[in-house]
Amino acid sequence: MKGCRTQFVVVRLALIAALALAGGRTAGAQATRPARKASSKTAHAAAKPVGPSTLDGVYTDEQASRGKDVYAGSCRSCHSPMSHTGATFNKWWRGKPLSDLFTFVSTRMPKNDPGSMAPEDVADVVAYLLKMNAMPVGPAELPPDADSLKKFRIEAKPKAGSTTKRANP
Repeated sequence: MKGCRTQFVVVRLALIAALALAGGRTAGAQATRPARKASSKTAHAAAKPVGPSTLDGVYTDEQASRGKDVYAGSCRSCHSPMSHTGATFNKWWRGKPLSDLFTFVSTRMPKNDPGSMAPEDVADVVAYLLKMNAMPVGPAELPPDADSLKKFRIEAKPKAGSTTKRANP
């Protein structure tokens, strides 16, 4: 009887130790999860540009005029201006770095000869796209390289009186 009691106590202590050890692992695992989430949030926040936006005037009127000419010769045959303005433009580009739009145009356009446009022409077309979307002009031209455009965030100009949504009938 005494041997059974000793075995019972040993098994019980072993169970208590195992539970304590398992609880320690669980607590440790939970403690590291928030740290990973925080670091992924930090990495995500770092990817978004926090500097000036397209609402700060990042291109000139002259540059947009040159871009309009390039657009007419290289883009209009496949794209209507409506496909690059308003809700469509905002859906694809709002909140992204301006470098993303520059890279997209420079590597994927024109459709019949992707990547064939000179970087200066790409910058001019991007300026024209910003002008078509009512972004204000500024004192300096957009630089013709993606790295320089990473600091700019694409933002949309708020529509007048668009503070509330109308319900569909």
